Amino acid sequence: MSKDEQQKETKPQSLHDPFFRSAFSEPPLFRKLLIWLLPFLMELLDLDRMECEKDSFVDEQLKAYYSDIIYKIPLRGTDQNIVVFVLLEHKTSSDRFMMLQVLRYIVLIWLREYKLAKDEKRLANFMLPPVLPIIVYHGEHKFTAPVRLGKLIRPVEGFEQYMLDFESMVLDLTQIDETGLPEDLELNTVLAVMQAVFRKDVADRVLRIYRKLKPKLGDQRYYDRWVNLLRYLLTSSKYLTEKDFEEVKKQMSDTEVATISPLAQEWMATGFEKGREKMIETLLRILTKSFGDVPPTVRDKLHAIHDIDVLGQLTETAWDCQSIDEFEEALSK
Repeated sequence: MSKDEQQKETKPQSLHDPFFRSAFSEPPLFRKLLIWLLPFLMELLDLDRMECEKDSFVDEQLKAYYSDIIYKIPLRGTDQNIVVFVLLEHKTSSDRFMMLQVLRYIVLIWLREYKLAKDEKRLANFMLPPVLPIIVYHGEHKFTAPVRLGKLIRPVEGFEQYMLDFESMVLDLTQIDETGLPEDLELNTVLAVMQAVFRKDVADRVLRIYRKLKPKLGDQRYYDRWVNLLRYLLTSSKYLTEKDFEEVKKQMSDTEVATISPLAQEWMATGFEKGREKMIETLLRILTKSFGDVPPTVRDKLHAIHDIDVLGQLTETAWDCQSIDEFEEALSK
């Protein structure tokens, strides 16, 4: 794998992963997603006994770059030892070698389950559990990465039957209209926000999401969901402005505005600055991973930049440049 491909494989997902993990680590919301995507699983799997795995299969040094959620679900009419694993992986860019990463996760699951069976002395009847990979993608462009592992393997005539191959399911939210989202209100609004965060019409989309949730905002659960969705958009969308947020507030009742005001104050006081700091932190992590220690002069110049768009352009430059000198030259322009 080339240096460029290695860098793009480990490109950080910024502020989007924490939102995704928080939302879909909730078993009730994940269950709704699974039933919407694959309704036949209701008959096959015992969804009442599914468990969200607490351990991530991502190496410590890569936790800033990847987001994986794993559920263990027993087959219907069986004991707890016969299960299916569902691997939910989040993407905001088309990573060409995504399926290699998915394969690695699956092998790690199998190795762990094999070790457990060995330790518990039940290898005689042990079989590797099925793992269903689901990629959830939302970004600025259509998802284009291969979803079959075999597409990454050089074809050699006569070797076909010996080559490992499997496919991942992909939910590409860029290819689904808002009207095509599930009817369930919670799942609908979470997916709608994931669509909205990369869209230039994010302000209009936020208003539509609010209007859907408004009748339920007297329920604390739905109100908390609305606050979390709004916070994610405020901290993660480059297209949502203070003016847009004021338009959203105009649609809200006085009581709702009063309760949402602390969030507004938090965002207006620190939102942009936190976003700027996060982008600089990401930039420095990319540069350090690629070129080692970053010179103090480069660090100082980065911290002096207050334009979010400039930092975004420099992030792309950091992936493409071949040396720290090349990056510093771009930084000085």
